[in-house]
Amino acid sequence: MKQVVLLIATLIVMAINGNAQDGFKISGKVTNMPDGTVWLLGRTNPNSLDTLGKAELKAGLFELSGQVQTGCLALIVMTDRETGFQLMLENADYTLVMNENGGVKIEGGKAQSLFVQFDEINRSIAEKRQITEKAAQSVQSREQMVSLQNSYNSFVKKAIDKQLDLIRANGDCFVSAYILVGMMQNAPLEILQELYGKFSEEVKNGYYGKLIGEQVKHLEQVAVGAIAPNFTVMTPEGDTISLHSISEKIKLVDFWASWCAPCRKENPNLVKLYEEYHSKGFEVFSVSLDTDKVAWEKAITEDKLPWKQGSELLQVPQVAILYAIKTIPHTILLDEHNRIIAKDIRGKELRKKVAELLK
Repeated sequence: MKQVVLLIATLIVMAINGNAQDGFKISGKVTNMPDGTVWLLGRTNPNSLDTLGKAELKAGLFELSGQVQTGCLALIVMTDRETGFQLMLENADYTLVMNENGGVKIEGGKAQSLFVQFDEINRSIAEKRQITEKAAQSVQSREQMVSLQNSYNSFVKKAIDKQLDLIRANGDCFVSAYILVGMMQNAPLEILQELYGKFSEEVKNGYYGKLIGEQVKHLEQVAVGAIAPNFTVMTPEGDTISLHSISEKIKLVDFWASWCAPCRKENPNLVKLYEEYHSKGFEVFSVSLDTDKVAWEKAITEDKLPWKQGSELLQVPQVAILYAIKTIPHTILLDEHNRIIAKDIRGKELRKKVAELLK
């Protein structure tokens, strides 16, 4: 009886394994391509683009097969070395059909199907942009232009919301991470945290999941409530100054540049705030993203900025990378322990916050 039970258990395991997809197969049919070798390339790790397979193309037909440990973006390179087709590759069966006009249709696998849904949304955004740009050429008033822009912005927002919902519903598919990588530079930390939290462990440990995890960790280091990372920059006089060397009850780190019109426009308001609250414990530290020292120093003089100044004068400032700065002006308000109190506040909002903290 015991042997019968063990035999049944073994047969069940064999049946399950037999039904599992243990590799991929891509059956292709193309036109107007010379016979030769078809290549399958894929990025399965951060450091290289690997050859995942190759096959002979004969009379327009080819078949690629193999196995991947994790899903990835792949590229099928045709025999002319100029034509390539993108594929979301996992261990599944695919068909690729290329028509006489060069159009291609790839079917098979959950990942590819999901990618098609994302791609359709992106295409709708592109089409809406073309329609909007064409309509903008014939508008007769500012009100019409504003209405046109608002309509486009509303459409894009709804389209992006659809993509976010797709990611939420498909956290077990690497394509969700792939799409989110393309959105993460402009996505708020809260959205990234939420979506990353919905990923399966397999997706988190994949190439794209790791990129998002690193971005989340980076943004958390400069989020409200975190201790602001220290950095050192050069003063106009040629000395160095670090953020943590500045001791006051509260301090505003103002990222700006001489060429930034909104930054320059805000400077007079900041000067007034500084003059009113500096004696009570308010400090400003302006960090310029300029590359031209002369232009930087000229702007400081013209705007009559009395507080501490610093810059790296680099084309790609490391401090901008450290603080994930996408646009300027960008401000960070810190307490005496260098803890981030608020971000991107200026004008009346900044004045209200400073008055509240120093009352």
